[in-house]
Amino acid sequence: MTGYGLADVQESTTAGGVRLLSAAVPPQDHDHIWRALRADHGRTGWWPVLSWSAREAHRSTFDYPVEAQGTDALRRALALDPVECFAELTRSRWEERLADLEPAQRAEVWAEDYDAQALAGRLTRVTSPPPGRRRETSAYPPGEVLLVPAAAGHEVPVLVPGLIEPANWFGGPGHPDLEPADHLAVLRLWHERHAADLYFANGSRLELSVGRPPVEPVEVAQCAVEQFVYCGDLGQLVGDPIDVARKQVPAGHWSFWWD
Repeated sequence: MTGYGLADVQESTTAGGVRLLSAAVPPQDHDHIWRALRADHGRTGWWPVLSWSAREAHRSTFDYPVEAQGTDALRRALALDPVECFAELTRSRWEERLADLEPAQRAEVWAEDYDAQALAGRLTRVTSPPPGRRRETSAYPPGEVLLVPAAAGHEVPVLVPGLIEPANWFGGPGHPDLEPADHLAVLRLWHERHAADLYFANGSRLELSVGRPPVEPVEVAQCAVEQFVYCGDLGQLVGDPIDVARKQVPAGHWSFWWD
């Protein structure tokens, strides 16, 4: 931790046997410190997440089966196709929503919330990106940085389950809940497409730093639909998928919150 101005170093181990480090972060310096640690990740192998302390993160992992976390679970999750995983999440969310819709409503709701081509027709190419959103809560700005031995940020949800824990994501009977491997697939897809990196996570809140946000209407629309599938509570924070497309997707920082 030397060279970063960090103090109160903690060490712990997850239920799946993953070693964790953490340190206190001066709140006013959290972004600078995260970016310095992120820049050094290739040398250190430690992925920084503005989050809980190592001990708090350790406790969260005991709410998950051992077989769903750790290096063996990571290997299995990385073998999955993230595009297929997202398609399954979309089908599951739609299946769950069908129960509350009259047959006459279904085509309209699908077009508004799930049809990326229809949404793209309402957008123009982004020339002035929005500023990005940060979730201002009692736990923000963060005062701890957690370090996880991961090759990339999208691996962290399987290595440290509980860092992302949406309490009210509901899918159909075939896929009723988001699992750690689902979070990995979502973050991996966005990292590969948009250089989105895990930045902040504390259970029901998640933030990503985005190096290559989409600007073309089709790409923006597709990402907006994906974000709405992953976090329907964006409807409370931002609005409908068209609002997500205009206010969040083209930005360099994305924020999610599950009520």
